[in-house]
Amino acid sequence: MDREQIIKELYEKDPEFRELKDKHEELDKKIRKLEKHHPMTHDLEMEIEKLKKEKLRYKDMIEMKIQEYMKATK
Repeated sequence: MDREQIIKELYEKDPEFRELKDKHEELDKKIRKLEKHHPMTHDLEMEIEKLKKEKLRYKDMIEMKIQEYMKATK
């Protein structure tokens, strides 16, 4: 099973994984929207950095779930 199949299966079967992935995608959309804002203010830059850190935290949790699944299915 390749990585994309694992992600799809986890998304369909694991509500926690689905929530993590949906939140990650939501943050990505927010970040992209804010990055288009001109002029860029310092406060806006700080907000974007905060969101990027949060998005990265979700990415790490998603990756942990994927790795756990891969170990469990070997």
